Amino acid sequence: MRQVCKLVKPLYGLKQAGHEWNNELDAKLKNHEYQHLTSDPCAYIQQDNSDFGILTIWVDDSLLFTSLDQMMDHIKNMLSSKWEVTNVGEPHKIIGIEVTHTDNSISISQQKYIENLLHKEEMLNMNHTNMPMDPNIKLAPNPDNNKLDCSNSFARLLGCLQFISNSTRPDISFAVNKLAAYTANPGLQHYGAIKWILQYLAGMKTLGITYGNTPNETDNDNLFHGYADTTFANTNDYKSTTGYIFLGSGVLGKH
Repeated sequence: MRQVCKLVKPLYGLKQAGHEWNNELDAKLKNHEYQHLTSDPCAYIQQDNSDFGILTIWVDDSLLFTSLDQMMDHIKNMLSSKWEVTNVGEPHKIIGIEVTHTDNSISISQQKYIENLLHKEEMLNMNHTNMPMDPNIKLAPNPDNNKLDCSNSFARLLGCLQFISNSTRPDISFAVNKLAAYTANPGLQHYGAIKWILQYLAGMKTLGITYGNTPNETDNDNLFHGYADTTFANTNDYKSTTGYIFLGSGVLGKH
């Protein structure tokens, strides 16, 4: 006869733990009239006319944003009444992203994360490049009979670079996404291209995105833009092969 234990709550580290925590968090936040954003289910918002409160969640870490101090106090009291929480004050770093505040702006960067990545790859003192990708090299699939024992390392580096690209460095997005097509069977050419991106970051590691007040409404200096190739879109709906998407009101640069 076998005996089993029935858990009253998930153990930390189990595969089910994250799912159960998300269910509990989602249910309790919605009971307090918070709704997650359609574009990001890990961001919750509560609005009262023009005032709002926003919670962003990373597993058991959270950032709070409110338009009023009273709403900030309300959110903190609500969270502390449901769970044991620690208030660390103004954020300076979260999930590898460094946050810098001034009176009129907020800057995000990943200098320390990039330096740690370069240190692991022994590339801290390498010569720097001025572009994320060498324009003189045309990437091509690696022949199946020329497989290298570097696919795990390539995928790991690509994952780190995708995190950097998505968080604070859109300037490397094209190069990273281009290399992602060769993850299954990378060759020396692709491995060299990913090292090229690291050399670029080594020389530009202080760059980040700064969000701030625009001096006047007609000044577009603090806008950055992105472009998308819609070649494969429905030609009945799109008349050109070049699309334009507005990404946000930030500027990439030193801070």
